[in-house]
Amino acid sequence: MKDSDEFKVLKKVFKNLGNQYFDSSNLLIGPGDDAGLFKAKKELIFSTDTSVGDVHFPKDLEAKLIAYRACAIAASDIAACGGSLKWLSISLTTANKNTKWIENFSKGIKEFSDFYKVPVIGGDLTVGKEISVSVGVCGEIHKKDFMRRNGAREGDLIFVTGNLGEAFLGLNILKEKKKKLLPKEKNYLNRYLKPEIFFAFGQSLSKLANSCIDISDGLLGDLNHICEESKLAAEVYLDAVPFIGNYKNALTWGDDYQLCFTLKATKVEQLYKIAKTHKIKISEIGKVKKGKGISVLSKGKKITIKKAGYNHFNG
Repeated sequence: MKDSDEFKVLKKVFKNLGNQYFDSSNLLIGPGDDAGLFKAKKELIFSTDTSVGDVHFPKDLEAKLIAYRACAIAASDIAACGGSLKWLSISLTTANKNTKWIENFSKGIKEFSDFYKVPVIGGDLTVGKEISVSVGVCGEIHKKDFMRRNGAREGDLIFVTGNLGEAFLGLNILKEKKKKLLPKEKNYLNRYLKPEIFFAFGQSLSKLANSCIDISDGLLGDLNHICEESKLAAEVYLDAVPFIGNYKNALTWGDDYQLCFTLKATKVEQLYKIAKTHKIKISEIGKVKKGKGISVLSKGKKITIKKAGYNHFNG
């Protein structure tokens, strides 16, 4: 891709993504300059996530689905902290110089932008040996409402949203390349390709929860991050976990992008009220205790699960 071609593609494909949301997001200057300019009303919250072909998604996946999924899993971190998403920045490295492929990729960004009403403030496009997508997400939040991993307290109850294991089943369905799918299989596939991000619920939850994390690398692995940062332990009651399929995959695989959070027992009634308001399924699955690590119990007996969650260095 020659320099002139690269800039033509950037102007044609990426310049006007989500421009209609500039005013609502306080974006003053969008794509086209060396940087974007925006005016913030609250404290800013920022995160970056990178998705790599054949690591985070099959590299033969349709371009627009790669884009949408990359945006969603990056934005999940904003929801897990209780923030409102305001801006996106997309950097794409691709081995495919076909303009139609890149245009298809931009359709996925536009779909995400339109669904969550968030503009793209900039990004980058380059050619490399593998597909890699880095998404910068920026939002707003009041500091007092920021949900951290280190806020869990002894005696807190542990909750999760939704069902665990659906994305794992969805990925397997995708790999099987089945032509005809049952309704539930379509749902599992969609949970993997287009995970729903609960921004509004996260913002309401931030008034109640002591700690929170999104489930990207498996429930046990991500809950352990909360335990380590809070210097506490946790008990998980397997019979209370809302899992689909094999329980070990549901507990350790990840890619569900549901929320796992802890809060005082005295706030449970309020929690169920906001969950009902936002139409979010929540399940109480355990308790925070003194000590280290996570114990998984089934019918009162401790069970052993060797793999806690996904780790990029050891799988």
